[in-house]
Amino acid sequence: MNVLLINPSYPQTFWSFNKVLKLTGKKALLPPLGLLTVAALLPQTWNFRLLDLVFNRISEKDWEFADLLIVTGMAVQHKGILETIREGKRRGKIVLVGGPWAFHFPEDALQTGADLVVVGEAETTVSEILECLEQGVSGKIIRSNVMADMERSPTPRFDLLDVDSYVDMAVQFSRGCPFKCEFCDITLMLGRKVRTKTPSQILNELNLLYELGWRRTVFFVDDNFIGHVMSAKHLLTELIAWNDSHGSPMEFYTQASVNLASHEQVLDLMSKASLNRVFLGIETPDEDSLRLTGKKQNVAADLDQACRQINEAGIEIIAGCIIGFDNEKQGADQRLIEFASRNRIPEMFGTLLQAGPGTELWQRLEREDRLTSSDYEHLSNQTALINFTPTRPLKQIVDEFINFYDTLYDRKFFLERALQCLMIMRVPPKPRPFQMPYMFEVKTVLTMMFRHGILYSSRWVFWKGLFTLLLKNPARLKNFFTYCVRLEHYSEYSATIGRVLREQLGALDEPA
Repeated sequence: MNVLLINPSYPQTFWSFNKVLKLTGKKALLPPLGLLTVAALLPQTWNFRLLDLVFNRISEKDWEFADLLIVTGMAVQHKGILETIREGKRRGKIVLVGGPWAFHFPEDALQTGADLVVVGEAETTVSEILECLEQGVSGKIIRSNVMADMERSPTPRFDLLDVDSYVDMAVQFSRGCPFKCEFCDITLMLGRKVRTKTPSQILNELNLLYELGWRRTVFFVDDNFIGHVMSAKHLLTELIAWNDSHGSPMEFYTQASVNLASHEQVLDLMSKASLNRVFLGIETPDEDSLRLTGKKQNVAADLDQACRQINEAGIEIIAGCIIGFDNEKQGADQRLIEFASRNRIPEMFGTLLQAGPGTELWQRLEREDRLTSSDYEHLSNQTALINFTPTRPLKQIVDEFINFYDTLYDRKFFLERALQCLMIMRVPPKPRPFQMPYMFEVKTVLTMMFRHGILYSSRWVFWKGLFTLLLKNPARLKNFFTYCVRLEHYSEYSATIGRVLREQLGALDEPA
């Protein structure tokens, strides 16, 4: 069978990094790891062709090649998923749909024309998928509540990628999260029991990427890398040895809960393994909101101290945060801005609270008759209004959210936080050996020096940061330029946030 693996495109989001891609000459941030895993699970006598529609188009030759289309994606990709289903059926192809969007909206996929819709992990549904394909079954939802044994999950088909098209690569060590936050759908999809691959599985994946010529950053896509702390320690120990034996070719980043700060040994191992950046679920410094939403691990922690400990260990933080919790007091934006300032966190990923289908938050709001229609055009990319009736005026919440982005991604304020963050980070315990920079890296540095050092009004902050780091912490100079590159995206995206949300608010014609 000839299979087209389709990753639909998506609109601009916090994570799309459009300007970063232009500056680096890359085409997308991350590859579609789920599709690569599915390809490894299906019969290897089949012919696979991956099309990432973030930067590709389906050609007539691709359509002629395909017997089967496999489409997957998140809620933010729903438009592209639906378009691909319709076009695939118009051309008489078999269409199979899976992934997070299909998990929540399987009936929508069927009504659009999909032959098979998978709700559950591919490892536990692949035998039924093959049976349905063999028998020509159509119009069926394949469901599985069984959680996959990650130790039996195959090495993804990285060979299907053009690795040079991507900024970073992706691997997955674990699935599931031991916590149960009211607004989160991770435990709904992947359960609270954390399942992990063995270190040897991960090293095999890294070996394959290494053989394909990859020498840059790898993202551990785990929703909570330390969900199973002992397994994480075991992996990190093996990862240190692997990186050392290969001349430290890769750096890593991941996602974790704030209790990471209480595991001093894990922090040390992460630093030694070059796992030096983490997305941290802060949500809000307001304890009442944390309690209401079931974020017990944050209530139990001193969030300021946790951020300081993680930074001092040599790990950068991206802080995830939310505005719009029930009974939230006015001024949520200022409290988050002050939190970012005193904890020296440059990157704050903010979103208006959204009730995801099936979550405990969704169920509670449904009981309270407070749910409103979801705008799938903007859902999951931070440009959607709250999809329920909040406990304070919607305009007040939206104004605070826009101000949150405008203030935090002001060039001067951002670079000041970046410098402060890098200055308190310890020197890497084992500096990476010198590697000749890629041509795109040289070009990017020169572009940043021109823009931030000459063109922008924040130029004096840039030069102060550059010379301060040269004199006091030169090992972090590369990080400073990386922050400058990301700021190009954040400045543009904060303007998008304000424009799109005000348009939606105006359409509602809500009184001030």
